[in-house]
Amino acid sequence: MATRKRLNSYEKAIVDQLQQLYGYTPAAARDIVEEYRAVLGLIGGYPMAADYAEYFHKANLEGRSGKEWMNAIIKRREEAAAIAQ
Repeated sequence: MATRKRLNSYEKAIVDQLQQLYGYTPAAARDIVEEYRAVLGLIGGYPMAADYAEYFHKANLEGRSGKEWMNAIIKRREEAAAIAQ
């Protein structure tokens, strides 16, 4: 069994919001946060945990992986940088 990284308090709050707002089980909510953890770093900032819960819920419903989401963010940043030059 793979070792899971510990959730920080902010990630735990997102797990809690996924459960409360969208009815995920604790395990499913944690899986979602782990899938999109790297996206947190790319988006940055600390909006309300409920905001990230909503983003993650929508991405999960759309079947978007964390890697796909990260690639889309990176691509948009590269496009913006190219336009800015």
